[in-house]
Amino acid sequence: MLSVYRLFTVAAAPLVLGWLRWKAAGPAEFRARWRERSGHVPSTDAPVLWIHAASFGEVNAVQALVHSLLERYPRHNLVLSTFTATGLERAEQLFGERVTTTFIALDTPRRVKRWLTRLQPQAGIIVETEIWPELFRQCRQQGIPLVLVNARLAPGAMKHYRRWRNLFSPALEAVAVAAARSEEDAERFRQLGLAEERIRVTGNMKFDMPLPADIGRRAGQLRQRWGERPVWVAGSTRDGEEEIVLAAHQRILEQRPDGLLVLAPRHPPRCKAIRQMLDERGMVHQPIGETINPETRVVLVDGLGLLLSCYAAAPVAFVGGSLVDIGGHNLLEPAAFGKVVIAGPHLQQQADMAAALDQADALATVADDTHLAREVLQIWKDPQLALERGRAALGVVEHGRGSVRRTLRLIEQVVSAVAG
Repeated sequence: MLSVYRLFTVAAAPLVLGWLRWKAAGPAEFRARWRERSGHVPSTDAPVLWIHAASFGEVNAVQALVHSLLERYPRHNLVLSTFTATGLERAEQLFGERVTTTFIALDTPRRVKRWLTRLQPQAGIIVETEIWPELFRQCRQQGIPLVLVNARLAPGAMKHYRRWRNLFSPALEAVAVAAARSEEDAERFRQLGLAEERIRVTGNMKFDMPLPADIGRRAGQLRQRWGERPVWVAGSTRDGEEEIVLAAHQRILEQRPDGLLVLAPRHPPRCKAIRQMLDERGMVHQPIGETINPETRVVLVDGLGLLLSCYAAAPVAFVGGSLVDIGGHNLLEPAAFGKVVIAGPHLQQQADMAAALDQADALATVADDTHLAREVLQIWKDPQLALERGRAALGVVEHGRGSVRRTLRLIEQVVSAVAG
């Protein structure tokens, strides 16, 4: 099975490399670093701890752990790899020069070998669900132990892994320990062949997400730009979802003509298409960096790293990737500010967070634009309800903290064993 996989990846690599360089989402200056995907990364004399966070969401999820590792291992070079250009951009926004950033190599034998040989990490820390057969195999051959953190296997992904079990189960031999998000995720790793003694349930690190020190100031600036208007945020929206959100906002405007939507697509390069969509609907819009005019109906968030401030500044938030079958995005971001959380029905990627918020009556699940508009209007009309549900959401976040501490303890054990 591995030989067939190798033939496929080697044949596909030039096409994938070209697409990632010229067509994939993300700033051109980051996409230009395409040689890193073939293993051309700088070497270092300092011992290396390597973290792989595939994209923007995983980089956000690992923030608290990265800060803890920087404090715990000040003499190590912490290298963070991503697969997407938006993930690389976010990593540099969050960590600056304290962390070395790079693209992960494409999963072909020569590229992976060159990449690992240049970096020579003492250990690898893989965030969430990233099982690359060639990468894991060569880590095992080179004696590089892997720690899976915030590890999860969604039911849909599990069907894929089971179908190719002969490919993925041997890859897990490189894993020293998997810090699973939930007991359900732990059980799926057992079914895939990971030994019981190498599995721990540590919880979801997204509960430990640190808030920027200046978040209050930034939220205040946004509220000043928006004025005394009722506001709602639609964050991390995906293709096919903006149409539903804008239809909901048009319904809202029928009852509250002064209503303001702050629309933040998951991938900012899509703003061009969304502007056209807004123009076709005759909805006046402005970018987030401007003071909003009275006739403006939509604020378009056209950059990365701005969504948290929007959540902090508005009373209610819809979290995208959930009205289309993506699986949902991070529900805890607005919850951490004590805000009412609304989402669509497709939350399979956020099942544990959704269950916790729903149990606390802190999550409103909507199916269409009519239902979404009704929920937003209800919150605007009833400040006491907004306060109660927001407090419940914040309580869920506070109760779930502690995963980073437990995960760091496992990483320390693995690194100590390697160091002798």
